[in-house]
Amino acid sequence: MSKRKILYGYRIQNGVLTVSAQEGAVVERIAMLYIEGLSYQKISDLLNKEQIPFSAEVPLWNKHKVKRLLENSRYTGADEYPPILKQDIFQKVQRRIREKTANHRKREKPAERRSPVEKTPAATYDPSSEVIRLTNAINRGLENPEKPEEVISLILQGVAARYECLK
Repeated sequence: MSKRKILYGYRIQNGVLTVSAQEGAVVERIAMLYIEGLSYQKISDLLNKEQIPFSAEVPLWNKHKVKRLLENSRYTGADEYPPILKQDIFQKVQRRIREKTANHRKREKPAERRSPVEKTPAATYDPSSEVIRLTNAINRGLENPEKPEEVISLILQGVAARYECLK
């Protein structure tokens, strides 16, 4: 897993978090490619083909890195990060993510197909920026589980935040 200490697109300059011009342009490009219809995998394949490194330690992109980048609200200026993405672009990305996941149907298990009992539809929700932020924090914590108690705390916060989004 990556050992990046700073979110892709940013750097510390004179003790201040700033946008890396080169990586910031890649973040904007990733968002636009996704809005135009490319999948996480196709975007990561394109970045790797063009030899655009994710980090010095782990240069290759994968669909999970692209997904986490696209879902991270800090790119809009949240949590005291300088903005890279305009809010409207970020919202277009989030809408596309929701549209894709809404149209994605999970495969039924054979026993479920034969079941005569009608199932009630699951409650749906629109994830808030806090849910997205916590999901990203959980994923980062799971990649580097040095402090499992913090990851557990994040998971519980994430569950609570998701519950608040239920209609």
